[in-house]
Amino acid sequence: MAGGLQSCQICGDFTLQIDGWSDLIPNYTLLHAEWQEDETFFDGMLHFSCLSGWEHRDAFLTEFRQIETGYGRVLSFEIEGTIHQVKQPGFHYNQQIHQGRDCDIFRHTSTDTWLVLTHQGPWYRLGAAQLDALANGRAARFPGGGHRTKLPPGISNAEVARMDLPELLERLGTTEHYPGLQDGSPEYEVWNYDDTHRILEYSVAVDLPLPEEAVEFLADYARTYEPIVYED
Repeated sequence: MAGGLQSCQICGDFTLQIDGWSDLIPNYTLLHAEWQEDETFFDGMLHFSCLSGWEHRDAFLTEFRQIETGYGRVLSFEIEGTIHQVKQPGFHYNQQIHQGRDCDIFRHTSTDTWLVLTHQGPWYRLGAAQLDALANGRAARFPGGGHRTKLPPGISNAEVARMDLPELLERLGTTEHYPGLQDGSPEYEVWNYDDTHRILEYSVAVDLPLPEEAVEFLADYARTYEPIVYED
């Protein structure tokens, strides 16, 4: 496992967070890395392309699924003869609506949000707007939003202002970790960058590369599901 906040914890390369191609596992999720000798926790960035070919993929996905679909649980560890307990959170994607060859799909128990967990590794979070798009034959597009990262040294304000997304990924040496990204018609926008501190604030709107199985199922499901309504 690699170190560094911006490094993929599988391959060690820089990771630019782009929904559908990479993600962050926050440390508060307490994702138990049972495949490690010291059984610590997995947290940090990862490329989905790296996860798909990783030798510990299945163990990772089992633990990730438990966290995403559960309500939280207590983990116990023995350290130097003393039992320690920590509370692992659960994110309540508890209603399974599809079990398939390529993916499983879950609905959140209290909000109109859905989680597509593929068997190869990548996952996708969808809202009502994405389901409406699928129902009408359009792609499920992530609308963009604020991401923040610290770029490596030596990238100037002028370079960041000039570069488009493919050029930035090439400059970072990470193009190979984002296969098919251009097929998603990404719209990259720089919100702010200061080469003194190297903090880049940016947005990428992009069509999510959902498995065809998920597209077909959700297009039908989106026409019939009942939105969650809270009574006053």
